Amino acid sequence: MKNKIHITRWSDEIQTNIKDVEQKLNNIADDEHLANDVTRYVNWFVDKKFNKRDVFNGKEIEYSLFTFSVDQISIGKSIDDDSVTKKTGFFIVYEFSGKIRYIIDKYSGAMTIIRKMLGYAGRKEIKKVELNFTTDIFIWLISKIYNKQNNFEGGGQFLEDLTINSIRGFKGDTEDSLNTIDARGESVMNIISALSFLIESKNLNQINIDLEYKNHKNIDVVLNNQNSIILNPDRYSGELFNQSYYEQIAKIIFVLHNEVFPIIIENYQNDIDSNIWNNDKCVDFLQQVADDLSVKVENRIKELREKPEQLTIKLN
Repeated sequence: MKNKIHITRWSDEIQTNIKDVEQKLNNIADDEHLANDVTRYVNWFVDKKFNKRDVFNGKEIEYSLFTFSVDQISIGKSIDDDSVTKKTGFFIVYEFSGKIRYIIDKYSGAMTIIRKMLGYAGRKEIKKVELNFTTDIFIWLISKIYNKQNNFEGGGQFLEDLTINSIRGFKGDTEDSLNTIDARGESVMNIISALSFLIESKNLNQINIDLEYKNHKNIDVVLNNQNSIILNPDRYSGELFNQSYYEQIAKIIFVLHNEVFPIIIENYQNDIDSNIWNNDKCVDFLQQVADDLSVKVENRIKELREKPEQLTIKLN
């Protein structure tokens, strides 16, 4: 079973030619044995899996995917020390809007690995590509799914409508929740989940959604405010199911960044521009959820009083 993968995107501020980048990847130099205050990266192995051209949001993108491995030697250690860590992953190179861009399945340490691959000295040669997801967007999404307004208009010539079926969990500064808010059914737990999201909204920095788009029946993705995403390939279903693992992953990433996320951001901005969503609407939504929970609880108590046998414990 494949694990969840943490994805970040980067732009190259120096290189303008993909062939030059690929040549660098074929000739990565090991770090020299420097002073003890420097972590070293040695024994690089890079394997080009494929080069493909696909169209996303009406634009053709040529991209190459490489897998890599490298030994990371901690400060003061030697290559034969048992604390040496082998880093592995994949690295996608492509050109977009006149810039060379990279996708890597790393979050912590991603910049260092890319710099080592390309022989950069750390002088602003690469920078992270922003996603612009915020706490407010997450709360807005919660309100949409909770109120079953979970279909989002594509709006573009090449974009189709997007459906977000559920929010499977969230994360704040101090705690995680695996509670689910599902657009396909209303229950007490559904309401409690939504209410807990909103109560923790000041710390809300990550949500896990299940979405359906075009012939992709389910994409499980975690969004956060740190300009990265997390994919769960095991829960994917759709037209890419029979493709190779890396081909599937690459296409899902491009579909998300070039089609799905622009749809989410555009619908959010449209609601703001139309005064459908603002601070007052957010407060109204919190009150709505609290009222819904109160009604559900009162109805349940009334039902139990009228039919107390539901609480009877049957002993064998």
